[in-house]
Amino acid sequence: MPPALALMFHGVDGPHSRAVGYAADAHYTVDAARFAAMLDALRAAGCTLGAARDLLDDTTSPRPVWLTFDDGDASNALEALPLLAERGLKADFFITPARVGRPGFMGWAELRQMAAAGMSLQSHGHTHAYFTHLDVAALREELRVSKDQLEQGLGQPVTLLAPPGGRVPRGLVPLARSLGYRAVLDSTPGLVAERDLSRPLPRVAVTAGHAVDTVSAWATGGPAALRRLRMRHRVLATAKAVLGDERYERWRGRALGATA
Repeated sequence: MPPALALMFHGVDGPHSRAVGYAADAHYTVDAARFAAMLDALRAAGCTLGAARDLLDDTTSPRPVWLTFDDGDASNALEALPLLAERGLKADFFITPARVGRPGFMGWAELRQMAAAGMSLQSHGHTHAYFTHLDVAALREELRVSKDQLEQGLGQPVTLLAPPGGRVPRGLVPLARSLGYRAVLDSTPGLVAERDLSRPLPRVAVTAGHAVDTVSAWATGGPAALRRLRMRHRVLATAKAVLGDERYERWRGRALGATA
């Protein structure tokens, strides 16, 4: 079974989102032209692009690349959807129902448009609370309500879960599976070498600073191409553990501001 690369996007900046005065988190927003170039470069490199929902059981296609988006950003409908549709591609969009329709996020009409276009609409929790901040009862309710509201609102099964902030508490996967989720995708860089659904599946975040060639190398260079990202992730995970989420977020904000 060929290893899969799961890419994690957030916002996509382009003329349609700028026309309505929308601006997302700059660090996690990729320019629309660069996003399109990434899709084309991955295809040119012989990769099979699509949603994790559709490729999870694919054991034969070469170089599978799963396209995923977190947060339900409004630019996903304005910018990403047309670029995907032009290329006949599908992607997973992880949605937080409590944020649907708020400024900067897609509304139910946009989400239904995505579903009608064949996109995969999945769960990003119900309120975007970090799962590590919840006790077992609250976590169960967070997962249950999110799944129920998305399925009722969109009329398609919700089988995948992406924890907000990549925070994965102990026991999350068996709890999610008991509620009808099939797989959990987290934010740890790496390749999905095996489809072991009893563990969180890794994803690689694509941010504003990543070049087209860099993303292509992740898909074609094997585990070695992700070594630097994995090292960086271990450093940040240690910082989270030492500082705690609140202090870590303040430190991260200052660090990103200093390098912007």
